[in-house]
Amino acid sequence: MKLLLSKIFALIMVFSFSQASELKIIDFTEAKKLFENKEALFLDARGEKLYMRGTILGSLNLPVNRFSKSVGLLPINKNVKVVSFCNGFKCEKSDELAVLLEKEGYTNVLVYKGGYPEWKEKAMPLMALKTEETQEENKVLEAKGKKYQVKGTTLYLGQDKGMIDQFWFEKVVLNALPKNVQLIDIRKESDFKEGHIKGAINAPWDSKAEKIDLSKVSDDKVLVFYCNTGMQSAEAALSLKERVGKDVFYFDANVSCEKNNCKVEANENL
Repeated sequence: MKLLLSKIFALIMVFSFSQASELKIIDFTEAKKLFENKEALFLDARGEKLYMRGTILGSLNLPVNRFSKSVGLLPINKNVKVVSFCNGFKCEKSDELAVLLEKEGYTNVLVYKGGYPEWKEKAMPLMALKTEETQEENKVLEAKGKKYQVKGTTLYLGQDKGMIDQFWFEKVVLNALPKNVQLIDIRKESDFKEGHIKGAINAPWDSKAEKIDLSKVSDDKVLVFYCNTGMQSAEAALSLKERVGKDVFYFDANVSCEKNNCKVEANENL
């Protein structure tokens, strides 16, 4: 029986690998050509917040977790070229979206792995769905983090449920972390090993099962989740409905690390 189960598992792994390896990956040069010649529809697989802050000009927002609700916005012609992208080479949402599109019957699906960060770096056309009025409101909100005391520490809250004030936390996370705060890096173990914020522990977020294992985390700590962009950390925190905003929070920021040398940039409010 064990032998049979191991064979079945092996077949599943082979199938999963072959499915992922068949994705049609394109680089910046190819994406630029498709964009300039208006030969493809670009689909942003990131969450709505990141999409609204900035995205490739003319792209549609199609987050993986809202695919079934939003697929009706896509062209009826399933032979049309579509380009899936998200938040850079380590972001897997573009791959997941491509798989969903192919299952839906779209035959010409491409994945642009450089995504929004590379597009922005190359000074290509962008769009942001926020007005100057919204930006002025954000400046006010940045100075209004509500004080919150829990488990022997003082925090400042962000504008959304479960969100720590990202502008305040940006200033303290690298060198003056508040007492009794435990940073949780929810990325894959391999990403964590490449580099992470000093003092953080790794508890990967399983986005498909919508679960995170916190069994190794002390109950007397306030937990703050972070990832590369704030997108998955928000998903992970909000999945803990009974704890989010009480002793579980997420950090809405862009975090990039090489070993323990990290850069942190808070995302703007919307």
